[in-house]
Amino acid sequence: MTIYADVLVILNLYINYFLIRSTALALRRDASAKRCLLGAFIGALGALVILLPELPFFVVIFWKIALGALITFAVFGKQKPADFAVCALFFLVVSFLFAGLALALWTFAAPYGMICGNGFFTFNIPLAAIAAFTAAGYFIVKLVKFFSDKRLRQTRLCAVKILSDLPESTEISLCGLCDTGNELRDIFSGKGVIICCENKVSEIIPENIRRYLNGDPCSEGIKLIPCKTVSSEALIPIFKPKKIIIDGKPADALLGVTKNPLGEDVDCILNPKIISI
Repeated sequence: MTIYADVLVILNLYINYFLIRSTALALRRDASAKRCLLGAFIGALGALVILLPELPFFVVIFWKIALGALITFAVFGKQKPADFAVCALFFLVVSFLFAGLALALWTFAAPYGMICGNGFFTFNIPLAAIAAFTAAGYFIVKLVKFFSDKRLRQTRLCAVKILSDLPESTEISLCGLCDTGNELRDIFSGKGVIICCENKVSEIIPENIRRYLNGDPCSEGIKLIPCKTVSSEALIPIFKPKKIIIDGKPADALLGVTKNPLGEDVDCILNPKIISI
């Protein structure tokens, strides 16, 4: 069977894109379409090793791990080592599951037009069929995530720890209310926003935000986002602390500060989807 490099790249570009989107969806990580396409293109170029003579097993494994790490960096950017390892490992698991299914199909059914080489597969089937199968797989992942997140959609309380270097090394503990109704996001970074009561986080509020909350509308260097509730609408200042930990798990989010009370025994409100897996 003749393998065309351009067809091989396009096919793997398509499949890798959905594998990456499935990984981001399962991990609840934000990944732009451009970054996903970049990662998919890197993976597609890496699949060209199928054109080489059969390589030793350990070389194939090393190539797949290195390729997975490069794709993870391209998609999710620079992260803390632990977070990067989680993303890379999860992407590799998703990829190996797909490869395992393809290998099982090749071993037991050996469909015409399917070639396996150096740990990669190529298919001589219509692109429409590939699109249907991949979209079906993505739908299944999304369906599984929907049911796995059912518990998170229920209102519950959680322990929130916030660490800050301003004005000095400080750690505060809050009682957070998980509420999927909090859809606040910074339009520039795309990060979710945790709404906090001013008096609960007063130790770590930057000075310019403190002045703004005390009635100085000319405070410089602050970021404001609109916050709308059932009864009111206002602009609230946001800032980035050193670290946020929710129920023992890191969360990449911003803090928004309000003078309004949030409820009895509640110090902050957050969307549970910001909690990393």
